[in-house]
Amino acid sequence: MAMGKLFSVVKLSTKLGLSGLAVYTTYNLGIWGNCKQGEQVFYKLQSAKLTDVLPEEITSQLPEMTVPEELTGTITAVGDVKKNMWGYYNSGVGRVCGGLASLPDTVKGWSDQAV
Repeated sequence: MAMGKLFSVVKLSTKLGLSGLAVYTTYNLGIWGNCKQGEQVFYKLQSAKLTDVLPEEITSQLPEMTVPEELTGTITAVGDVKKNMWGYYNSGVGRVCGGLASLPDTVKGWSDQAV
């Protein structure tokens, strides 16, 4: 019984400690600052390499990590959608309006097929 309470206290303490560490670390990095600080942290983390953090003897044993071709293709496609968003939006609105305009004829055709 006492072991269960001890375990729950240790579990709660661990959760609180890790949460506090996460908030403390992100605050020191500048994530909780203004937008300029957040942008600087973003670029710093984006350009960070594993070799900057880990020692040479560990990084020499790690395999080479590259971005898969599928991911870069997807990122390019998302960028294309962002560039042409209003064209896609207008096309979607046109198709919805066209579908609503032809809805009575479509329903009549389906009812004739059902009978």
